[in-house]
Amino acid sequence: MNNYTSDKVVNKAANVANGLLSKIPASQDQIEGFVSKAGEKAGELTSNFAQTASDSIESGREYVKANPIKGVAIAAGAGLVAGSLLTMLFRGRKDN
Repeated sequence: MNNYTSDKVVNKAANVANGLLSKIPASQDQIEGFVSKAGEKAGELTSNFAQTASDSIESGREYVKANPIKGVAIAAGAGLVAGSLLTMLFRGRKDN
């Protein structure tokens, strides 16, 4: 790499680093605000995930109540797949 190209790369990296540094909070109040906002966002995401999981579980229960034979067949199939994967995993460990 010639000098001109390496200078361009270094300058570009410096510009990116300076851009990132300018986004870092400087004072204690800014840091606390930043952490507080991040905590609120994480709480929202966790709450949304928990609600989605709860809705999915309830939907699954309702499906099984409405279609018990299909529910048992799906559970048996999932168990068969999980058992097969675990068997292959543990067989591979024994061979090593």
